[in-house]
Amino acid sequence: MYTLLYFSPTGNTKHLAKQLGENLKIDETYILPLEFAKPEDLKTNDTLILMFSIQGFNAPRTVKRFIKNLPEGLYKKVHIIAVGCNTLWLNDAVSIDIKKILHSKNYVVGLDEVLAMPLTFVMSFPDAAGRKLVKESEDKINDISSIISKNHSSNRKVKFKSKAVNLIGKLEDPAARLFGLELHATKACNSCSICWNRCPENNIKPNKYNIPKFGLKCEMCMRCITECPQKAITPYISKFILIKNGYSLSRYLSK
Repeated sequence: MYTLLYFSPTGNTKHLAKQLGENLKIDETYILPLEFAKPEDLKTNDTLILMFSIQGFNAPRTVKRFIKNLPEGLYKKVHIIAVGCNTLWLNDAVSIDIKKILHSKNYVVGLDEVLAMPLTFVMSFPDAAGRKLVKESEDKINDISSIISKNHSSNRKVKFKSKAVNLIGKLEDPAARLFGLELHATKACNSCSICWNRCPENNIKPNKYNIPKFGLKCEMCMRCITECPQKAITPYISKFILIKNGYSLSRYLSK
């Protein structure tokens, strides 16, 4: 009945996707990380639930490319759930490009929701504030589960100012590519291969010494930095945007 695809470089969206999957009793074989799913291999189902992290007030490049390659007629309805660091009007237009692509393929868009989780870079949320944000989104997922199970939809109006922010946010894409060129592995790197095997944009390749080399396709998802077990990946200049000691969602989960 449901297929749930999620893009979650740092774990925030995956946490909520897992909860939604449990609420809707979705078979685990139909809950997939979007970046490792092939559109041509997906099975026809009633409903697609698409969840992704917000990057620069937009859907990530990885998600847009996937939806562009999605065949027509696989699903009767598509629900969109974007996850950022706030639910303010700034993110109201985050799904605008995704919806245009889906409509061009004759898909019906049901829910278009924005949820908030702690920031994964720039600044670290205080423990209490982060836990509050996570709890609010977990509660919202319960509400969304009920709405989806009843096959309801929502039609959120997007104001011009939100569209303007979305447009300005697209400037993050070239900035992200340059950020990728800044990345390098320190001497702590043990050539474990996690970064180049998990990069959603295939932007990381091992050099002849089996040390990661970064290209111009970075979308600044922060997965390589977050998942590196040695904490060996860092930018040369933009270190100020990283959270000291790294980001971990477990810090904000209820004990």
